[in-house]
Amino acid sequence: MVESLERYDDEELLKRGRDALKLQRYPQAREFLSEYCDRQSKRNLSVPTGILASYSLALGHTKGLKEGLDLCLKAVASDRRNPHIYWSLAQLYMLSGSRKKAVEALEVGLKVSPDHRGLLKLREDFGVRRPPPIRFLSRESVVNVKLGKALHKLRGGKRTGKRASS
Repeated sequence: MVESLERYDDEELLKRGRDALKLQRYPQAREFLSEYCDRQSKRNLSVPTGILASYSLALGHTKGLKEGLDLCLKAVASDRRNPHIYWSLAQLYMLSGSRKKAVEALEVGLKVSPDHRGLLKLREDFGVRRPPPIRFLSRESVVNVKLGKALHKLRGGKRTGKRASS
């Protein structure tokens, strides 16, 4: 982005950064949110954890995946009750190829806030496996596999979405 960010006040930087993130314009989101975080740091003010999570997501999408994950993990360590952080963390884990960790972050986030629209949408996108028919046996057990296939046919063979690995 070639325009100077100095002309924006903090609230405008934040608004533009969040808007760019919603539109999946990650480089712009990264610039606006980076400038906001830099300003806060220069004033010795802490950056709210939700904003750190947004910034980490923008970083993750713009070739800063490790840095984004590290920053988001720091945010979640500081504020375990913010569902937006788990939403960002789940997406970062998916970007990194760790579906299992993404699903775990999603589940924790939904425990914190069961009605969070972003988390519910991610769960729909990821899909969630049903538990095995006989829970004390492993998912790979011959009995569970055969019983699972039979139950699947009885239910009409419909899948509820993509399956997440367990």
